[in-house]
Amino acid sequence: MQENELIEAQDLPTAAPQLPEPRVRMVLLAQLGLFIFCSGVGVLLYIFICAIAGWDNSLSLHAASPLAERWQIRLQLGLAHFFGFFVSGALTVWIFYRGITQTQTSWPDYLQTRQWPRLTTLLLGILLMAASMPLVLYSLNINQQIPLPEFFKNAELQAAEALKGLLQMEHAGELLANLVIIALLPALGEELVFRGVVQQQLMRRIANPWVAILVSAMVFSAAHVQFEGFIPRVLLGFLLGWLYWRTRSFWVPVVGHFFNNGIQVLGQYLYGKELSTVDLEKDIQVPWEFAAISAFMVWAVMRLIGQTVKK
Repeated sequence: MQENELIEAQDLPTAAPQLPEPRVRMVLLAQLGLFIFCSGVGVLLYIFICAIAGWDNSLSLHAASPLAERWQIRLQLGLAHFFGFFVSGALTVWIFYRGITQTQTSWPDYLQTRQWPRLTTLLLGILLMAASMPLVLYSLNINQQIPLPEFFKNAELQAAEALKGLLQMEHAGELLANLVIIALLPALGEELVFRGVVQQQLMRRIANPWVAILVSAMVFSAAHVQFEGFIPRVLLGFLLGWLYWRTRSFWVPVVGHFFNNGIQVLGQYLYGKELSTVDLEKDIQVPWEFAAISAFMVWAVMRLIGQTVKK
């Protein structure tokens, strides 16, 4: 009897051993390495295209740049975002979470992309980003009071001048291109890297999720290397990270990021067509009272989102 039981037990299928999660440091270092490598691929591809087309690959953009130069810089930025963020982030997630066995977490489950969120959740995410705008602008006013070394100031001026040139839009085609390059690609690529990889991995190492979200937001802001906007970008990164964590959906911060960037592109296009009187490229001074109201609205919408996702 015991011999038969032993034979039967040997015939039973054994569960595959649970593979351990990849080390946080390994994932983050791989992401950094792939970002550098993929960014280099984007640069080489741009140089190759310039050589074929006979373009100057050292071109710099300014407010008075002609149409052809604006399109060339859009190509450069598009390649930089696509390869530097989207491709490097996708490769990092695929390498460590490709789900080659049933015991491994697959990349859609890791990123939380399988299900499209409810429309209510998406709209509340957009509302959160809209409500935060006065507070973000107020934090920008504060940030600009912080003295910076001359080198950083010159870099900020050059970046601002290039952005002015990029946001010169003569027709709807340029508007659409800017929405893709300035809003859509960053929304996908940066959320993939900073929320999908950096924040997710930090949450495995840092017990307090709020701290992990804040640290990833600071990394997100620092990676832009524009220190006059460091504080507002930390705030934006924190809100996007909170949306990712609280809604458990990758698509909610993507839509929120797209809205935040896209509304600025659209606003500048309407200003250029004299359909709006607000020039978003100029410093907008926000009274502290408006910032306080904005902060209260952010808190209220966050509470509402929290109640909604529980249902």
